[in-house]
Amino acid sequence: MQNKCPEYKALLLLKITHLIYLRYVLTFLSLFLLFSCSSKENFEIEEEAEEEPEIVMNCANTNINISEEDNIIIQHATNPVVWEGTYNETTVKISFTKPIGTESETSTFIFNKVDGCLNIKRAFKFYDGNQVDVSAITEMDVSEFYTKEWEIDKKFTGNVIYTDPHDKKVHSRKFWITFTEADLEIENTNYAIYNDCFGPKLPIDLDINTDGIVDYKIISEKVRDVGNTPQFNQYTIKLISTNQNENHILSPIKNQAPYSVIFEPPFTSENKRQYFNGVKNALNVFYEFDAPYQGYNYFLNNDLTYKNFFENDKDDYYIIRMGLGNEEYFGWIKFTFNSSDCSIGVLETYLNGEASEHISVSN
Repeated sequence: MQNKCPEYKALLLLKITHLIYLRYVLTFLSLFLLFSCSSKENFEIEEEAEEEPEIVMNCANTNINISEEDNIIIQHATNPVVWEGTYNETTVKISFTKPIGTESETSTFIFNKVDGCLNIKRAFKFYDGNQVDVSAITEMDVSEFYTKEWEIDKKFTGNVIYTDPHDKKVHSRKFWITFTEADLEIENTNYAIYNDCFGPKLPIDLDINTDGIVDYKIISEKVRDVGNTPQFNQYTIKLISTNQNENHILSPIKNQAPYSVIFEPPFTSENKRQYFNGVKNALNVFYEFDAPYQGYNYFLNNDLTYKNFFENDKDDYYIIRMGLGNEEYFGWIKFTFNSSDCSIGVLETYLNGEASEHISVSN
């Protein structure tokens, strides 16, 4: 028995050591699992805390009945007049366009996005003169505006009450408009500005008989219109005489205005005279509107100007007659003009050295 006691004590001590080691391992695993679960719970709680509830804005301020049929303003079998709309980050624009003969008239209403809802910003009417008239913008007064539904950049319905600036009548129009991603509008701020185009290139002084005196000028005549809202500048590009009594710009003789002043070969100075009224003297006219309507700046570039002349491949001339001493001399001014690329220049001038002898230019 005494010989076996040390072996028994050693075996007992080994078992106790294993138990102690196992206890430490179990304790460590328990703490690891507890910490992991606690961390996961805290992480999930933090994630849930970061999620914000969806905010639905209620912008309605009217109970009037508005339906999808209110998208149509004027019924027509093939070409109805309907509401259309665009949007960007800060504004919403709705409009409708009515045909007027070969021209059209667009009424536009612009709204600011404010705290998730829409407030009226401004309204205006744009008359598109197309090929036979002058286009124009006129602001409209909106007296009342009501929202029925506004789903951000998806749907807009309501009612707008405004005064037409032309017939002075008050109109009340319901509207129903839905938007798609294609209606997102990127505003163009690259406005056409007159001084960036022809400002540095005019006037052009012309001394036809090289006597050191300017006989004619190609100028831009500026007129400020303050009676319209918005106000605008009108620039008319034309040839003028520095002495209308002696230096004439000729037109074909006829009984009715307008009297043209541009000629293309073949032509002659015979049967031509100077007119003082009813002369179609504008090469083109540029309209430049005050802010925020600069996007509508434009060249007239229609039948009221010489659009058809400048779009063909023929040379363009003025026919002139100058009084020198007691004699009259005929001549011409050959020039080039293109409003689309802002180019203008006098290519050549000619004055017949024989008094009263007509000039001609063939093809």
